[in-house]
Order: sequence, then structure tokens, then C-alpha cells
Amino acid sequence: MDDVKNILLTKEGLEKLKKEHDELTKVKHPDAIDRVARARDFGDLSENAEYSAARDELAFIEGRIQELEEVLKNVKLVKTTKA
Repeated sequence: MDDVKNILLTKEGLEKLKKEHDELTKVKHPDAIDRVARARDFGDLSENAEYSAARDELAFIEGRIQELEEVLKNVKLVKTTKA
């Protein structure tokens, strides 16, 4: 039996997650990579707070992208009803 659970989302919720994924992959991830590269040029990496912060940000963004991709892979749309 498949251990993957369906993630129930409305159409609006799905669009919101897709928008976040696009923003992360097309804008924030490339910016974070550039920031790491610039910070690396500041010198000694063991004492470079800017480099550490840039790496942390990049790791967070990459983790969120993976999380969103997993969610998007398992989405099941639900219809909203008016109460």
C-alpha cells in the first residue's frame, strides 16, 4: 500500500502554493546563490558572518522548494461549498 497521503487543497490554495514555488525557484533561489557567491569573496569563510547567513538562507529556500514539490506532487483538489 502506498504510504503517500493525499493533500487536500482548494483551487485557490493550490494556486497560492504554485505561486510560492515559482517565486522561490525563479527569483529567490538564484538571488540566494548570488548572495553566497558574493559573500564568499569577502575572505575567510570561517569568520564570515555574511557567508554563513547567505548559506543558511539558501538552505532554507532549498528546503522549502523540496517541501512544496512534495506537496504539489500529492495534491488532491477539493471543491468549496457555500455555507
